[in-house]
Amino acid sequence: MIEFFRVKGEKIQTITHDSLSATSQWIKGTSGVVWMRCSSPDKDDITILAELSGINLDELTESVEEEERAKVTVEKYVEIVYHVPVSDADGNIETIPLYMYIKGNFFITIEKKTNPVLATVARAMKAGNRRFLLRKQPGVMVQYILDKINDEYLRVIDRIGVRVDLFSESRELSVENIQKIYDSSVTLSYFNQALIANIEVLNNLRKSYFPGFTATIRREFGELYFDALQILDTEKIQRESVTNLFNLQSAMSAVRLNKFTKRITFFAVIIAVPTLISGLYGMNVPLPFANSQYTFFAIILLIIFLAVLSLMWFRLTEQ
Repeated sequence: MIEFFRVKGEKIQTITHDSLSATSQWIKGTSGVVWMRCSSPDKDDITILAELSGINLDELTESVEEEERAKVTVEKYVEIVYHVPVSDADGNIETIPLYMYIKGNFFITIEKKTNPVLATVARAMKAGNRRFLLRKQPGVMVQYILDKINDEYLRVIDRIGVRVDLFSESRELSVENIQKIYDSSVTLSYFNQALIANIEVLNNLRKSYFPGFTATIRREFGELYFDALQILDTEKIQRESVTNLFNLQSAMSAVRLNKFTKRITFFAVIIAVPTLISGLYGMNVPLPFANSQYTFFAIILLIIFLAVLSLMWFRLTEQ
C-alpha cells in the first residue's frame, strides 16, 4: 500500500494510490515535500514508486529485496537505510531496515513491517498536524524521523532497565521472568549491532554535502550522531546489568544447590550410623550383650545420642 502526503495552503492532503495517472496529476504543482509512504511493498508498489520518482526500478527492487546494513548512498538521489526497533506479534522486539529515498521534493519511505514512528507521523498528518515537515526540504523530515527512531531505541532500553531493576530486587526469579531477562539480553544485542550501524549513517549524513541538505540540517544530523552515541552507551550499561543479573542468579542457584546437597549429606550421615548399628546386631552370630534385656534400649539410646551429636556437629559447621 502506498500513501501520499503533501501540504496545500494550510491543510495537509493525503491520498492512497489508485491509478498512476491520477496520482501523477495529484502530485503535479506541489511546491513542498511529497511524502510517499509504502508499507509491506509488493512488486507493483515498487514499480509505481519507480515510475513516479524516476528512480531506477532495479535499484529500488534490489534495495528492498535484501536485508541491507544501515548505509547512506548519494548519487542522483539519496538512499538512506536505517535500522528501526519494531515489535512482532508475540511482543518480541527486533530491528529491521527502513528505506528512505530523497529525489527532488520527493521523500520516499519503504517499510517491510509497520514502523511505529512512521505510523505516528502519518496519523498526526491525517489529523492536520506536523505541517512543518512538508513545507520545507525533505532533509527536515529525514532529521525528524531519525530523531524519533533514536527516541524509540531509548524508550525500549529504558523499559528494559526498569524491568531489570524490578528483577534485581527479587531474590528468586520464576522461569517466566528468567525468559524475559533472556529476551531482554537478546534485544540489547540486536540493538548494539543496529546502533553501531546507525551511528555510521549519522556520521556520514553530518559530513555529507548533498545539495538538499543545508548547513543547519547537517548540524542537526551532528546532534543526532552524538545522541546515538549516548544511546549506545546506555545500551551497553543495560546489557552489563542484564549480564550481572544472570550471574547473580547463577550464583544464588549454586548456593541453594550447595545447601541442599549439604542437607542431603547430613541426612545420609544420620541414617548411616543407625543403619550400621542395626546391621551389626542383625547378624545371625553371637554378639556381646545379645542375651541382656537392656541391650535393645541401650542401642536405641546410642542411636539417639549419635544422631544428636551429628546434628550438633552439622549446626556448628553450617555457621
